[in-house]
Amino acid sequence: MKIRFLISICAACLGFFSASVIAAEDLVINYKMEGAARSDLSNMKVSLRIAEFTDGRSFDNPRLITDAALLGADGFQAEKAISEIIQDAMTSGFANANAKLVDADGDMFLQGNLLSSEAKIIDRGGVETLELTLRTSVQLMSGSRTVWQTTLFGRGRTPTSEGMTVTVRAALDRLINELIGDDYFLAEIR
Repeated sequence: MKIRFLISICAACLGFFSASVIAAEDLVINYKMEGAARSDLSNMKVSLRIAEFTDGRSFDNPRLITDAALLGADGFQAEKAISEIIQDAMTSGFANANAKLVDADGDMFLQGNLLSSEAKIIDRGGVETLELTLRTSVQLMSGSRTVWQTTLFGRGRTPTSEGMTVTVRAALDRLINELIGDDYFLAEIR
C-alpha cells in the first residue's frame, strides 16, 4: 500500500514537472547584429571585454523568455539562458560597431543583469503586434570601480505573424543601439 502511494506521488510530481518544462515553446534565437551600427567605435581609447550577464528575474528556468500565454503557446524559451544570449548579443553589437574587444584583461569591461522580460500583444494602427521588453542593468567597469551604469530598455515590436524569435531579435537590436548610442557611455570609452 505504501509503495503504491509513493509511486503515485512520484508519478504526479514527474507529470507536473514535465508539463511545466514542455509548456513553453522552444525557439532558436541565434542572434547576430546586422546592418549599420549606430556608432563607429573603431577609435575607442580603451579595450573592452564583454563580461558576464546574469539573470535577476524570478524565473526558475533561465532559458524562459516569457511565461505569458501568447500566440497559442504557454510561454517561450530559448536554446540557452537569456542572459547568455544578451551577453553574446552585446559582443556581436560591439564587434559590428568596430569596437576594440578583448577576451581577457581589457582596460574596461561591460557587465549586466537582466532585470525583467515582459511580453504582450498590442494593437498598433490596426496591426496585431507582439511586444517584448527586456529591462537590463549594465555597468561599465574599470577594475573594481564602476565608471558608468544605467538601465536599458530593449523593446522589440513586430507583427504577430513574424513570431517571437523575430521579436526577441528586435528587442536585442534596440538594447544594443540604446547602449551604443548613449552619449555618456561613449564619453567613457572614446
